[in-house]
Amino acid sequence: MYIVTEILNVRNPKPFKIHCSNIQPQFLPWIEEAENRIFSLSAGNRIAPIAEDIMKVGFAKILFAANELGSDIDTCKPFVLFAPDGTCTYNKERFSRGFAYGCLIKAEFDGLIATQNAMPNGCGFSLFELKDFSDDENLAKDALKISDGITENQALELGRGNHFIAIYHVKDKLSGEDTGRRFVILHCSGHELNKEPLYFQDWLEDVDGYNKIHTPHGSVWLLEKESKRLYLDKFSELEKNNEKGRSDVMKDLFDGMEFELISDLTHQGLEDDGKLLKLGIQTDKDQLLPIAFNPDEGALTIKIKPNLNRDFLDRWKYAEMSNRFGYNKIFENLDIIPHGAGYEFVKPIRNFSYALNKQGIENFTVEMERSGGIAIKETASSFREIRQYMSYKRKLPIMQKLFEADLGDHIHDLIPLIQIHPKRSIPGGEY
Repeated sequence: MYIVTEILNVRNPKPFKIHCSNIQPQFLPWIEEAENRIFSLSAGNRIAPIAEDIMKVGFAKILFAANELGSDIDTCKPFVLFAPDGTCTYNKERFSRGFAYGCLIKAEFDGLIATQNAMPNGCGFSLFELKDFSDDENLAKDALKISDGITENQALELGRGNHFIAIYHVKDKLSGEDTGRRFVILHCSGHELNKEPLYFQDWLEDVDGYNKIHTPHGSVWLLEKESKRLYLDKFSELEKNNEKGRSDVMKDLFDGMEFELISDLTHQGLEDDGKLLKLGIQTDKDQLLPIAFNPDEGALTIKIKPNLNRDFLDRWKYAEMSNRFGYNKIFENLDIIPHGAGYEFVKPIRNFSYALNKQGIENFTVEMERSGGIAIKETASSFREIRQYMSYKRKLPIMQKLFEADLGDHIHDLIPLIQIHPKRSIPGGEY
């Protein structure tokens, strides 16, 4: 069986369709249940709707499993909420499980938590201010020395993919004048790889409260009791180690320079005892939070405002559905903002299809349009395989969504001075 969703592509007057094939009949009601509980602030009309469609699969498996264990879905009110940078993940295993990226997930059912199915890790941002630089010319020379001198071990600590470390001019958001301050953003997870509790079967499956449920399209794990406590303890340790790891990377690379930590946060972690999962999203209202865009567009800082506010919820395209399923009170004061731009296709989409198997998502096929009306058609098992057709979402649509939903106050404009790592920045990252 298959389902089809039509998406209107603004640059292409013809709507593009999203096909999902090989859905088992007993799974269809849970796809529909998931669709009713997925909400989006995501910018763009290419990868954003694809991400929302893919997310139905992973979320439907969680709902299926929770129901098997006797939970009342309506009472528990699980949801997925995509931030303005909502997108698809480059992580092949996460994608095959049916999860996208750039969202907040509530997957707690009467004490059961299912957040670990989306493979959270300790990735985050650290924002520093340099205190003892003489001038930009010498700072750039120092940065080049750091870049050229990064060792193999340091590169491993920073990690691959879209991780980076960069120095920025800090400009006044109103006057555009240089404030004379210089910020550093470090984006990595600290890489305590041996302590990431992503693959937990070998140390958790015999613990009380470990529930493995087989769905028609892959297994799902829901934790309670002692297994939940142990998993949350491990994840808390991971987050602390990664916060320390980011500071250690900064101290190591900027040896001899004075700097101050402004904020540190995990944007891919658990909150409220695992009831909420941040999957590439920021929620800390007490810190100054960076949002990073394309390397040429720099970054900015935001202070979160209480959101989603009532005025926005009343005019939101999901207003009727949110109110009908009882989410309005939950969505007030979620306090979310994006952490970055998110991956995007560089060409308009004609069609997108993906196929399921007994484990989850098997592969996908995307048909893209290029100049002259000629189509490009690619089939792959992960988005990383087709990254030559992908870039990052631009700053403008992300910020339009942020201000439309009144998510936060813009504090600083961060203008790129030099990106230290990776030496070449493309979606997925290269050295």
